[in-house]
Amino acid sequence: MGHNATVVVMLDSLHNIKEDTEFGRKLSDAIGKSTTFGKPVDISSGPCTNVATVIEQHHADSTVLVAVGGNYGAVIGHQVYGWQIGNHEFNLKLLREAAESLGYRLSRIPKKKGTA
Repeated sequence: MGHNATVVVMLDSLHNIKEDTEFGRKLSDAIGKSTTFGKPVDISSGPCTNVATVIEQHHADSTVLVAVGGNYGAVIGHQVYGWQIGNHEFNLKLLREAAESLGYRLSRIPKKKGTA
């Protein structure tokens, strides 16, 4: 039940966040403006325009694959029903559906002779 949100926090700005008594409200407002596949929403604090960025939000009964890097994040693929992160079969399903949404198919690498 409920919803989850992915937020990227710029660690260089933690001192601004720590001193910002309005940060909780700003975070809440930004999450409220975000969507699963919408445009990321930046959160300002002190002199910085983006001390954090809300990347997406989704229902807790689904899983979303998110890539994070370069002070940014993006949803890869689409939501997959389920939440068994760490389960090999579920992770494979998540990766397979993400690859297919990008126009690719996953295939298993053949085992080398003499390996288990």
